[in-house]
Amino acid sequence: MSAILISAVAASETTTGQTPIVVETAKSATLPEVMSRLKGERVVYVGETHTAYADHLLQLDVLKAMAADSAPLAVGVEWFQARFQPVLDDYSAGRIDEAELLRRTEYYDRWRFDYRLYRPILQFAKDNGIPLVALNASRELTNEIRRVGIDGLSQEFKQDLPDGYDFADKAYADRLREMFKQHPAGDAQFDRFLEVQLTWDEMMAQRAADYLKANPDARMLVLAGKGHIGGRSGIPNRVARRTGIDGTVIGSFNPATAMFGEADFLVLINDQPLPPPGLMQIMLDERDEGVFVKDFSDGSPAEKAGVEKKDRIVKINDIPIDHYADVKIAMIDELPGNEVSVTVERDSLFRGKKTLSLSFKLGGEVMMSPH
Repeated sequence: MSAILISAVAASETTTGQTPIVVETAKSATLPEVMSRLKGERVVYVGETHTAYADHLLQLDVLKAMAADSAPLAVGVEWFQARFQPVLDDYSAGRIDEAELLRRTEYYDRWRFDYRLYRPILQFAKDNGIPLVALNASRELTNEIRRVGIDGLSQEFKQDLPDGYDFADKAYADRLREMFKQHPAGDAQFDRFLEVQLTWDEMMAQRAADYLKANPDARMLVLAGKGHIGGRSGIPNRVARRTGIDGTVIGSFNPATAMFGEADFLVLINDQPLPPPGLMQIMLDERDEGVFVKDFSDGSPAEKAGVEKKDRIVKINDIPIDHYADVKIAMIDELPGNEVSVTVERDSLFRGKKTLSLSFKLGGEVMMSPH
């Protein structure tokens, strides 16, 4: 990925009432040049819009640049909750495979974004012996804070809280209040919203700080949403409070949403979509007994091949299906036009249960090769 990094330059307002930023391309640094300057930095933060593939490719480029240094390195990620750290350790050590990582972290239930966005980063870390650190607070904790607030938590939940909170950051609260104005709710609801956001940021900062303290020779790359990193009022300031390490913030530049001052370096990159996934075009219903076909999208290739509503999906390409996550795992590498084999179990009024194996080509938008 080619990239140019820019930083904000003070300027007077123009007749439009705005302060334009001018990029002098001949003097702008490239990403490798900036990463060379950051060689001694212990913490680097790269923000993301979760669904933006280009942001994750930028994160991967920064990871590769940091990994080229001989100093120990770890990657802290928002995408997994801290309670699943033993699972990430097992994955990094090769004791479990990718599918088991996704099952045991409950990825498709707790994070849900297209795993293909994050897959290259996780694979690179594993292949290069780079530890993965799960940063996020548990969903159970944040859901309970939404319900009763921090003061109303039971002692059991209070044990899971981060080691400290900074409620005095007015800029942080003001920023969240601007976001909250989009929701028709009162101040009481905002207080809960603020407590949840603080819990996320304080927990992620604590996890990163704990690793840095326990590994004084190590560097860390922290990957999280831009809202948790931009302006330093989320994770970076809270890591600095715990460790004295300011770190460096890198983010992609989007003309529609960028706010100069949110990052130390803004990277100009073109958006890059993920390849479209292959689709069975089935709506699923997960039950205790397994995964069942609830309905079909128009033109579903599975329906055309003979799959019926209420069928239980037993296998996809010989991968056993017990849960919704198994379906997602089985379909990770499938593209439009690929042929898959699906085994279903069907209740017959007169013959009881019967098992059928059906093959068909997946639907979805086929990417055109450039001429």
